[in-house]
Amino acid sequence: MRRVTRLLAALLMAAAVPAPAQAYFENALLSARTASLGGAFVAIADDPSTVIDNAAGLTGITVPSFMFTWQNPYGVDGLDEGFASAALPAGPVALGAAWFHRGLDGALSEDMLTLSVARDLKRTAEDASLSIGLSVELARVSARAGIDESATAFGLGASVLLRPFAFIGMGYSLQSVNQPQLDLVAGGTSTPLRRTQAAGLSYYWDQRLTVTVETHEGADGIWRGRGGIELDASRHLALRAGLDDSRATAGFGVAWKRVVFDAAMRSHETLGASYVVSLRYSLASGEVSRVAP
Repeated sequence: MRRVTRLLAALLMAAAVPAPAQAYFENALLSARTASLGGAFVAIADDPSTVIDNAAGLTGITVPSFMFTWQNPYGVDGLDEGFASAALPAGPVALGAAWFHRGLDGALSEDMLTLSVARDLKRTAEDASLSIGLSVELARVSARAGIDESATAFGLGASVLLRPFAFIGMGYSLQSVNQPQLDLVAGGTSTPLRRTQAAGLSYYWDQRLTVTVETHEGADGIWRGRGGIELDASRHLALRAGLDDSRATAGFGVAWKRVVFDAAMRSHETLGASYVVSLRYSLASGEVSRVAP
């Protein structure tokens, strides 16, 4: 039974890598909140997961804030994903650091460290703003199934976030611009850390409802749509739902003082449901949908 479970786990990791690219870090899940919104976040970009999703959003986080995410995809033994990030305002700029991990025990692991910096080009008293962000990615892939090899590569990313009005957000993010190569087996065929990009639009109504839509290009070069809706039912509770291509997502967030707990469910037509949880912490009390007020 254990061998069957391990085989299923290996197939799941392969499923997370779209053919024919065999790209590492594809479909990296950063937060339960983003997952419940169908994966659309580039035009919201207001919590610590923005370190990777849209570094330009760091300028809107005004107090040190942290995030931790974990999931066991589809409940498969030995397969796990984790994410941790920190957002730190630093005078005229904002800084961020994040670590993503995906691993299958005894077989393969993927780890990425991201360092980001962001700056406002323009910000008005009416909360209109234009911000840019830059990121450096350190990616490492290790294999332990029959071989003991690892490969490391550096990538670069850039992003922009425009809020022409307090109720509109527009974002664009480009990751792994230089498409670095990961040569896992010496002398073998190298695999690129393929370029991905996303562009999105968000709308905020009465500080209670957020609607966001996004189009993104995956490592396979195909553009897909996704989006979601977030309702702040109260200062302490948010309800969310979304679509990632044709797959339904849903979730909620609960805030208590400086801590926000997020949970999400993602559906898959073959594998069923998968669940993810996140914990956000801010050095100032925040609302359920935003770490910083």
